[in-house]
Amino acid sequence: MKKQGFTLIELMVVVVIIGILAAVAVPKLFGMIAKSKASEVGPAAGTYVKLQQAYVAEANEYGSWKLIGYTAPNSGETNNFEYTATALAGDGASSKDAEDNVWEAANKAKLNDCEAGKNWTISTNEIGSNGQDTYKAEVNGTGCQALTATFGKIGQ
Repeated sequence: MKKQGFTLIELMVVVVIIGILAAVAVPKLFGMIAKSKASEVGPAAGTYVKLQQAYVAEANEYGSWKLIGYTAPNSGETNNFEYTATALAGDGASSKDAEDNVWEAANKAKLNDCEAGKNWTISTNEIGSNGQDTYKAEVNGTGCQALTATFGKIGQ
């Protein structure tokens, strides 16, 4: 009777191959997880800018979150970011209700090389004489830029 099965060497080769594949795949997986978590920042910022642009076209001044009808994504749903609004100090941005001319997104946890904190901001600039509004989108932290590569182009 002939015995069939795998030898110890064949099993060891398979284990080594699986180990090599895992060593390559796991870092890629963590990078993709951080990018997927950061992907909510772009649409949230884009919505803010579009609502602000519509308000500026109508009222010729910047408005607060309440005036423009902006609601930040619910932090309870995602638990990835905290969205806040702050005032500009002496920037010249006009608004009846100027308590929140800067949109900020702070990641609650570290995402790859992007430290937790207020890393994504959009600030309103003074409305030009032609009625054109401008925005300044900034990403703080070196690892954060890679997570949202097109964030700096929002509002342009």
